[in-house]
Amino acid sequence: GNGLCLKHGSHAGRILFAAAVLREGEYVSDNYVVYSDDNGYTWQRSEMAFRGGDEAKLVELADGRILISVRRSGARGCNISSDGGHSWRTQGTWPEMTVNACNGEMLRIDDTTLLHSIPNSTERRNVSVFTSNDEGTSWHSPVSLFEGPSVYSSMTLLPDGTIGAYIERNPGGACELWYYRFNMLWLKQQQDK
Repeated sequence: GNGLCLKHGSHAGRILFAAAVLREGEYVSDNYVVYSDDNGYTWQRSEMAFRGGDEAKLVELADGRILISVRRSGARGCNISSDGGHSWRTQGTWPEMTVNACNGEMLRIDDTTLLHSIPNSTERRNVSVFTSNDEGTSWHSPVSLFEGPSVYSSMTLLPDGTIGAYIERNPGGACELWYYRFNMLWLKQQQDK
């Protein structure tokens, strides 16, 4: 997955990564963010971003706030920071993204569009791309990249404006790594079917 380098506001240039930290003496993790304001020479840890979460991803919203998406069983977890990732509001979930506990990716496409890749199933299958046009408040129109058994995914915005998606497909249990490339026009055409 990707880290995040902030582009807006008083924390522009800050580098951030989401981390799942096991609680001492328990097999339960919580999410924190580690961040650096000096190009990675020194790092600080945020306050807890999500209690009971696992692998997580970050995206900067258009107004400079930070959105975290958190792996968990059932509805995907989320929270928002308004101070560069140090403190976090009250955690919530996205009920429209009730999925398997699996790692995924969030990606900003433009000022109004976010994408999220994750299996669109309560099983580890059907890696799909969800769209948000309201800064991650809600997610809609999942488009399947691979309907069969599939797990982790990552995405990046390429210089020509297309999206590169990297997913793990595991037919028969032997994991295969696949690369997909698509543009927003293709995604919209699939959503309109």
